[in-house]
Amino acid sequence: MTTRLATIEEVTGIAAYLVLLGWTSLGLWIAACTPSAVVRWAGAAIFASSAFALTSFRQVTGQFLTYDAFINMLQSGGFVDDAVAQYGASLSWSLVLSLLLLLGIGLRPTSRIALPQILAPVPYVAIASVTALLFIRGGDGARGLPANYPTLAYAGLYGIETALTPEQAREKVGVPLSDEPVKHVVLVIDESVSGQYLDINSPSGVKTGLLQSRSDVEISNFGIVPSITNCSVGSNLSLRFGGTRENYRDRIARGPGIWAYAKAAGLRTVYIDAQRTGGALHNGMDDEEIRLIDSFIQFDDSPVLRRDLRVADQIAREIARPEPSLIIANKIGAHFPVHDKFPDEQMVYRPALPRGRFADVTDTGSREGFDGSERSWRLYRNSYRNALVWNVGVFFERLLSTADLSSSVVIYTADHGQNLHEDGNLGLATHCSSDPIGSEGAVPLVLISGDGLHDPSGVRPGQGSHYRIFPSLLHFMGYDRERTQALYGPDLFDPSAEPDTFNARFNARLGQSPQWRSINADTLLNPVAQDGAMQDSTNSRASKPGRSKATR
Repeated sequence: MTTRLATIEEVTGIAAYLVLLGWTSLGLWIAACTPSAVVRWAGAAIFASSAFALTSFRQVTGQFLTYDAFINMLQSGGFVDDAVAQYGASLSWSLVLSLLLLLGIGLRPTSRIALPQILAPVPYVAIASVTALLFIRGGDGARGLPANYPTLAYAGLYGIETALTPEQAREKVGVPLSDEPVKHVVLVIDESVSGQYLDINSPSGVKTGLLQSRSDVEISNFGIVPSITNCSVGSNLSLRFGGTRENYRDRIARGPGIWAYAKAAGLRTVYIDAQRTGGALHNGMDDEEIRLIDSFIQFDDSPVLRRDLRVADQIAREIARPEPSLIIANKIGAHFPVHDKFPDEQMVYRPALPRGRFADVTDTGSREGFDGSERSWRLYRNSYRNALVWNVGVFFERLLSTADLSSSVVIYTADHGQNLHEDGNLGLATHCSSDPIGSEGAVPLVLISGDGLHDPSGVRPGQGSHYRIFPSLLHFMGYDRERTQALYGPDLFDPSAEPDTFNARFNARLGQSPQWRSINADTLLNPVAQDGAMQDSTNSRASKPGRSKATR
């Protein structure tokens, strides 16, 4: 309430907010005084569940649950069990508060209040009125209200949007082919890798093997670039469907995806997913996309620790096939928990988080004992770097030593960066924040290819971003470059300047606009010294973004 009042400058605005607060509080009181036990307990369950969602998000991130963040949560709903495991300690307090609300509304009032039956619908009219207000205000305006209202109102908004949005048939591929495609086009999307933690972008970064000189492979480093957004779903969707900062929503909704372009160009389509098993889909992928994929590969029989090496081996096998192909891989990378994402012999950075409990957890799990303190984050950052040593450094060592890349182009990036709290700011979340700092959108971008398949002289550090990857993939598939860029914006070889911003409001709906945040690439914190990390002496070399010549 205090925070909400501090943001309102006009007296009329303060009065309007206080009226809304009083109205919604009255709705809660009437819900608790409803004579019918069935109706009362049903309302109590609904209100308590809603309050739990809101307070849980606030406990974990230290931020208010916005409509954009709510949609991100919905789209990641398949991993709710993992989220409970990851943030169990933080969620326990939210559960206590929600149970108190459940009992406060559900238990029979001690005094017999003769509540007129006509007032029974008031709590639900209050929900509807908050939903209507948020609809008018583009999803904004729920701060400072009782905790049970925002999530219910967001759910109502989402339902209204879904009902009012007509189904749109996807466009057919309309861009002509004009060149011979590169035989194998590969996009490797790492998970939760911050660009400033790698040696290609920082003198004290983790060893990647991408600085080593190689004879028949070109390695071009675009430096630290902005991701599309700071959450996995949005970045992966846009990497697969393309679009500019202006039209990405339209392209995701009705444009042909990368698989459709690959099929139209005569390429075999391969999707390698190291993050899920049993055919489970994530990052907005659906059955429509799956039907366009010739080979869908997961590693059900492989421990999490080994899956990124399996990705490297699978890519090597795929590009050894005679048929031209498009290959997209989602790696394990360095998503929390990072305790066990590397073997003991790769513990280069110490002290690190305790090990042994999360060897088979891909991207969530309890962080028991992790309290968000300065010492906890120091341990976390060291474990994070150890995970990068294994899942980035050893991955590329394996890929570059086993794969014949002479007829292939490989684009490497990550879905988003990380907030590892180098500056001491509060919170347990590392990404998907509703109010993110620059490092959540700072990712690496590297292009690896056989000699002669791209011109490294056209690579300029800082000109890249996630938005340039899709038109670059189409270029390598043989599509007309001019027509491609007219629809999807400049590619990686276009000399035009690129904004250093990522989208902190990817789900910009109801008339709202995206919210752009700078990655501040020149001022990202490098915490090696303050963490007291032990590092391999080979990592101490200074490095600059740009071209390195490579050999296998």
